[in-house]
Amino acid sequence: MRVVTNAEMKKIDDWAIRKMGIPGPVLMENAGRGCVEVLEKYFDLPNLKVLVICGKGNNGGDGFVIARHLLNRRAFVKIVLLGQEKELKGDAQLNFRFLKSTDCEVNSATGIAELRRIHRTFHPDVIIDAVFGTGFSGSPEGIYDRAIDFINDSDAFILAIDIPSGINGNDGQFKKTCVIADATATMCLPKRGHYLFPGRAFCGDLHVVDIGIPYSSIDEGFPRIVDFEDMFTLMPFRPPDGNKGTFGNVLVIAGARGFSGAAAMAAHSALKSGAGLVRLASPRGIIGSLEAKLLEVIKIPLAQTEDETISPAAIEDIKDFLKTSTAIVVGPGITTHPGTAEFLEVLLTEVNVPCIIDADAINILAQNPDLMRKTRAPVLMTPHPGELARLIRSSPHLINQKRIDIAVDYAKKFNCVLVLKGAPTVIAGPDGKAYLNTTGNSGLASAGSGDVLVGMISGFVAQKQSLLNAAVAGVFMHGLAADLAMEESNEYSLTAADLIKYTPRAFNYLLRREFEQ
Repeated sequence: MRVVTNAEMKKIDDWAIRKMGIPGPVLMENAGRGCVEVLEKYFDLPNLKVLVICGKGNNGGDGFVIARHLLNRRAFVKIVLLGQEKELKGDAQLNFRFLKSTDCEVNSATGIAELRRIHRTFHPDVIIDAVFGTGFSGSPEGIYDRAIDFINDSDAFILAIDIPSGINGNDGQFKKTCVIADATATMCLPKRGHYLFPGRAFCGDLHVVDIGIPYSSIDEGFPRIVDFEDMFTLMPFRPPDGNKGTFGNVLVIAGARGFSGAAAMAAHSALKSGAGLVRLASPRGIIGSLEAKLLEVIKIPLAQTEDETISPAAIEDIKDFLKTSTAIVVGPGITTHPGTAEFLEVLLTEVNVPCIIDADAINILAQNPDLMRKTRAPVLMTPHPGELARLIRSSPHLINQKRIDIAVDYAKKFNCVLVLKGAPTVIAGPDGKAYLNTTGNSGLASAGSGDVLVGMISGFVAQKQSLLNAAVAGVFMHGLAADLAMEESNEYSLTAADLIKYTPRAFNYLLRREFEQ
């Protein structure tokens, strides 16, 4: 599903009203009814006590519709309008008049005392946050500031309408305070602020409400979120008569003295993700330790520097394999040694097959970004914000704030697929296509996790997936393995080795879910 900005959503609303002829009150009616259906996923509505706190804009108008439909479902409902009736306009004013014709208790509040009185006498099971919408920016002041604190202090279940009040729908940022919701019902399409932190942390369960605008007319465009239905189409076909050549071969160029683990995890992960054959090229001084760790991986000893990093002369050791490999990974644990940097410069001019550039290889490129122009191969890069910041001369903070736009811009600039790791990971292609990953947890923020990821991506590339599709699939499955690990582990204790262990379970989970569909 497409993810939109506030401006894009407004344009869609205007188009639906003016071009399709769907009246604004009908859209608001559909929105309110859909929110009630979301609430019904959590509670039996008859006799449920619901307090609806409304602002003066269209978000409050949605709240008035919600209250009316809850009354029809025999819930007990009370409304608090943060302001005066005379301040309402348009569709919100219309639905307030409709609500007043019912027996619903409607209260106007300009101070917090009225809210506290109602809460004390009513003891709601649910509070509906219909104060601000996705377009809010700035800092809540006065009654709004105090109302948000009041909502958060309640022990009621909180359903936010469109987005928790105080959070900006464009970037997920907030100033001073915001509602902390148990669930959020957003209209028509999800917004960027639902997936970008910190907003993502305060939305709770996210539900997208169909308000009657045909998705076939509006769901084209990027960025998009990745879900299980996408993964069903991205899984490589495994012909029953295939052999290891059928499923491709990966060359992993990785490791240095003290960093053999990075090399081992990348290679092992490529095999676990379906590659038919994996070769691991590492400095000859660490090959012995890798032989003991990896039984199924073919090892290629490389010429090394005095510090047991990859030497410029190592290019001769792998020239033949550069021509026969389906995919190449370079970077995990190679260090930024000057000799290794020389090796990488030559490698990038020699490679013609899809090349995944990771970790220290990105750090080497940051010292000389012009090296990217020398490669003739399709390239995929997998930086975290710190690595990308060094490469583009920015800061990790700025990259995290604008991670979608920056990933798209630099995928185009470098003419590559760019996987910007983080929460959420953004996968962007040189043609402007971009995807937001929805799997994973904080346990992925541990050493070696990225090595496992590049191995998984290379496994999909080896099985004839495009670089963009392989990146989307690899990132999703990497996160899914982390999520499944939580059944036996926790976010504090998750290690990169656990991700490899849970990779088969992630594939089983996906295939079982596809079969059940």
